Amino acid sequence: MQIAVLGLNHGYTFAKQLKEMKGLTLAAVAGNNAAAIERANELEVPLYQDYKQLIDQCQLDGVIITLPNHLHKEAVKYCADQGVHCLVEKPIADTTEAAREMIAYCEQKQVKLMVGHHRRFSEKINHLKQLLASDIIGDLVGVNMVWALAKDRDYYKEAWRIKASGGPLLINGIHDLDNLLYVTNLKIESAYGVARNKIRGFKVEDAVTAILEAADGTVIHYFLTDGVPSPWSYEFNVMENPIYHFYEEDCYHFFGTKGSLAFPSFRCFRYSEDQYGWKHALTEEQFPLETTADPIIGELEHFKAVLKGETAPRVTGEEGLKTLEILEAINLSVQEKRKVSLHE
Repeated sequence: MQIAVLGLNHGYTFAKQLKEMKGLTLAAVAGNNAAAIERANELEVPLYQDYKQLIDQCQLDGVIITLPNHLHKEAVKYCADQGVHCLVEKPIADTTEAAREMIAYCEQKQVKLMVGHHRRFSEKINHLKQLLASDIIGDLVGVNMVWALAKDRDYYKEAWRIKASGGPLLINGIHDLDNLLYVTNLKIESAYGVARNKIRGFKVEDAVTAILEAADGTVIHYFLTDGVPSPWSYEFNVMENPIYHFYEEDCYHFFGTKGSLAFPSFRCFRYSEDQYGWKHALTEEQFPLETTADPIIGELEHFKAVLKGETAPRVTGEEGLKTLEILEAINLSVQEKRKVSLHE
């Protein structure tokens, strides 16, 4: 199967993995800076500065799109016109309007569209999903999620990262929100958000607090920042990507009627029936999962199966849209300083 990668920032990770995988061939890459030239040479594949020229000239089965968010719609539609199936990096698009247009266009062209929420292929995330479904903490009452770290100062030297669609909520928060939907199956009905830029002073946010309400009454508190030194974030705690330092901490907590569960330690705290309540000691049980599997590889193996017609995309355009709708509701709440219903 012949694959091309458009964009060589995050796309470089995909390209390197493709070079090692059986059944998939990296045919070409697209990029237009010095780093792209260096990486294409390392990968020993043709480099196109114009991704459209790549699509026109290469015989492809699929394409992985890791371009800036606002370019996703144009790239997906161009590939669909050539009958090329797409794995588009999260978020599916920079707006829900663009996402809906992409979904409809791919359906019209009979092209498969998969969204790159690769953590749905994480063994630890799937273990969490199974534990929550097993009723060990009863009915879900609340969730606390934290993503707090400090990015390198050079990260924000790229102009698009200080504009509206380049901040941590859309780039990083989209991961946590998708994790939430995937492991809980909650239907989010409203969002209230507050965002600040007091750390760097750019137009884009550098800290966000959001309160989400689900149809079943569950309330979620989410705090996100990319400008604070902290050990509490998915990247630092789950140990799936070796480029990050590992800290033995938890970034998510789930609170239920029978107990509470921390992630990724999988520590569970409950009372026994005969000694229930705050005057008694909680019992602690752990449900660990030892794994070093890379979810990116799992995602690519799945994309290969999708291209071969063996399965449907696990993360469809519609699934990507659901996550983006929540994020867009948070942004609207931030702008208008009010609670926003997802039914608006």
